[in-house]
Amino acid sequence: MMCGMNGIDKSFLIFALFLFQGCSSYARITYEFEQSEETTSVFFDSEANDIAKQVSKSLPASISLVQKKQYLDFKDPEALKVYIFSSKERYSKFSGTSPKTRGSATNNEIYISPIIRVRINTLNQILVHELSHVHLRQHIGLWRSWTEVPGWFHEGLAVEVSGGGGAEKISDKKAIIAINSGKHFTPEEKSGLLGHKYAHDYGLKPQMYYRQSNLFVRYLINQNPKTFKNTYLALIKGAKFSDIWISNYGKSIPTLWLEYLSHVQAKTNKTNES
Repeated sequence: MMCGMNGIDKSFLIFALFLFQGCSSYARITYEFEQSEETTSVFFDSEANDIAKQVSKSLPASISLVQKKQYLDFKDPEALKVYIFSSKERYSKFSGTSPKTRGSATNNEIYISPIIRVRINTLNQILVHELSHVHLRQHIGLWRSWTEVPGWFHEGLAVEVSGGGGAEKISDKKAIIAINSGKHFTPEEKSGLLGHKYAHDYGLKPQMYYRQSNLFVRYLINQNPKTFKNTYLALIKGAKFSDIWISNYGKSIPTLWLEYLSHVQAKTNKTNES
């Protein structure tokens, strides 16, 4: 979940981007994990064995789901690793993300915090959410992922693919009410050298931001599923994020967003009249 980056000051983002793998490698020297007997991709603290068993059992189906929803196999499935921790402090230190998050990911690795136990029924959704991030990052690389593709697309897609993972507390209805009242994010056409915008940049709570992003991505998919597929694949092949919408939808992201707002308002008005 890209929300895991909330705790990192954006001024350090580029520095962290280049050094993260090195820091993570150092952490592996001091951290000892057990390896799942079911799959060589899952590593865990012994006290997190219960979570590891669930992840190991659901991982193959979760990978297949992401590959189906995102139209391609993982670029490097052998590099995919899932780490599960016994404490939120160990999770945060190893992953470099906020201890408040249930999961996070890089381009090859997924990290699961033990706070997932509080809402253990969301584990599979969070796993798929993070796999969605890994899938996109493997194909376009970390640099493009951070500096070109905006956060709303990463999160909106991951929530959609996972069936709501990361936004379980916010219903579509609640998100739409907020949108109609003017309390919403505004999608950018690109990210930037300092990385993504996050929920707090829009004055929103993370789950509200994720759900609103999800609704917009779902709208784009429902406009024409084949067109969305072609748009996504164009991004994977190297086309700029800001260009793929005009090339495939014939409209820019700002125009599509305005049309979405009109769609939401019209749908709300129709519901109120009935």
